[in-house]
Amino acid sequence: MPDRSPQPGLEAAAPRRQSAAPSLLWGFVIIAGVFALWSGAIRVFAIPDYIVPTPSATLRTMLIKWNMLLGHVWYTTKVAVVGLALSTLLALTVASAFTASRTVARTAMPLVIALRSAPLVAIAPLITLIAGRGFATGVTVVVIASFFPLLVSALRGLSSVPQTAFELMYVAGATRLQILRMVRFPFALPHIFTGIRVASASAILGAMLAEWLTGQRGVGYLILESADTRELELLWAAILSATTLAFVGFAATVMAERALDRWRMA
Repeated sequence: MPDRSPQPGLEAAAPRRQSAAPSLLWGFVIIAGVFALWSGAIRVFAIPDYIVPTPSATLRTMLIKWNMLLGHVWYTTKVAVVGLALSTLLALTVASAFTASRTVARTAMPLVIALRSAPLVAIAPLITLIAGRGFATGVTVVVIASFFPLLVSALRGLSSVPQTAFELMYVAGATRLQILRMVRFPFALPHIFTGIRVASASAILGAMLAEWLTGQRGVGYLILESADTRELELLWAAILSATTLAFVGFAATVMAERALDRWRMA
């Protein structure tokens, strides 16, 4: 009789497909709970519509003005993605230099801490004066906002390599660049993705801060503009869009990390 036992590959794939369903279900449950609390708070505390609109009015506004909202969300997404990508590249470069040379780390780390300690709200107008009121200003603000958590995670990951791995590479005669590419970066990937998950929310906030200052396009600009014109349904629709964008960014980094893990294990 033919062997009808399930193949190992299919057994390994089945739990992954089943585990995605409860996570998606819990996501819908949480979203429904938030909308229920929102609507319940309005009814219990008798909050008037000119302060907080109802969820139904906000969703109706999102459906009516979806084209305009999508344009602003897309602009904010572009600024956040480009800034986050540049910040990740810069953080990995600086972390690699710090790991390779303690002298460089001792010299440059105070500058990094000083940049992190300076309020971004105070730096952003100066960036606007230098880079102008455009795309470059938003990208620069995002890079500054997301750089430090990425650097800390990359440094922790590059320093988490076991000593036995270094000894094996030294016996094989590997150079520092080969050790960095073949040993340090693979061990640092989980830490790097943790930093990207944390920095993705900072990237959205940084992009919105730049839009508040430049007054051009984006979700941040839409929030400020709708607040000035007292279009509360549009204001809350923009806030809901920004929150959704932050969740999508977080979920995208989680999916990218899982895809990379499957590729590495294949």
